[in-house]
Amino acid sequence: MPIKKLVMVKRKPGLTPEQFRDGYENSHSRIAVRLFGHLWLEYRRNYLQTGYNFTNDEGNADVIGFDAISEFILPDEAALEEMNRISMENIEMIKEDEAKWFDQSRCWIVNCETFVEEGLAGARQGAVA
Repeated sequence: MPIKKLVMVKRKPGLTPEQFRDGYENSHSRIAVRLFGHLWLEYRRNYLQTGYNFTNDEGNADVIGFDAISEFILPDEAALEEMNRISMENIEMIKEDEAKWFDQSRCWIVNCETFVEEGLAGARQGAVA
């Protein structure tokens, strides 16, 4: 069964949103694709813009607490184990690049259990765990 991970990231203090996005797109995501791209079914990066909470307070990424939410999907546990192995072999390089762009203590990788609403225009069949 596919495995979905969300990576919620906050930019390093002192970086503008533009500098952060440039670094994420042209450095960190390129390392990720080079190391793990062959294991992923999907990989996308979502840069947060203006939003609102459930009481209609408006906020940007600074208020929301994250600048981007990335998502990647692996086909199975074997791919996740291989990704973890590759990550440990390259941990110094990964952490060094992260330190350039991310406020590491405010970044999270979370497992997702995804339910897909059937019958919607463009909805795909099946669920991702």
